[in-house]
Amino acid sequence: MAGRNCADIVFCIDASGSMKPCFDAVRRNIAELMTGLQTDGQTNWDVRYDFLAFHDNEEGAHDYTTTRTGGVELIDILYHKGDRTKLFTRNTEELCQALQKRVTTEGDEQQLTALDTAMDFPWRSSDECHRVVVLLTDEALETGVAVEVQKQAINRMIRKAQDKRIKLFVIAPESEAFFELSALDRCEYTDLQDTQDGLRGVDFSKLLQTIGRSVSVSQHYANGEESPSPCFEQDKWSGCSNASFTGS
Repeated sequence: MAGRNCADIVFCIDASGSMKPCFDAVRRNIAELMTGLQTDGQTNWDVRYDFLAFHDNEEGAHDYTTTRTGGVELIDILYHKGDRTKLFTRNTEELCQALQKRVTTEGDEQQLTALDTAMDFPWRSSDECHRVVVLLTDEALETGVAVEVQKQAINRMIRKAQDKRIKLFVIAPESEAFFELSALDRCEYTDLQDTQDGLRGVDFSKLLQTIGRSVSVSQHYANGEESPSPCFEQDKWSGCSNASFTGS
């Protein structure tokens, strides 16, 4: 049953070529997130997990993968009333296996477009459940693709996160765009150094415990806007009924 000790958590992870160590580290240390949540050592938490791995291919098409689905099917689920039961799992073993087997690291990144998509996942009610998105990338937004398009959407994304009552963690290099995004009240931005190696130097055990503790002491809010509100017109992306999709 949903209650105070309830959380929906989405890892939004850059899947460009250098990021394989990050996926391996999240998979190895996911249990530390629960350790952080259970600050008294006894509290039972109802947690659903998913991840959105993202990269852009050479043709400019977005490649999205989640625990059970991805690509066109994910866009259909989020914006065209597809099967929402395919998103989120309570089974950390399933999550870890998908992080290991389903994700291909290649291409370039478009972090805010992917983050915006992650914020439209089918969350449980915000007055009963913490809504959490963790963005992990080893590149500043300014070194990716579609930079100006993404920067122009930052204020809309801040309003969207506030409306949906999402707590956002950004683990990324120094970036003017990420700093601007951190103006969101419920955003914690960890500005990293020497990240051009797939976040290999990050202590993920400590990081996930810290995220868990931060979530455990945060407060619920009354329900905000529940309908999908894409900032990059994902609901209009071409190819949504075919084998691939492009946009932004």
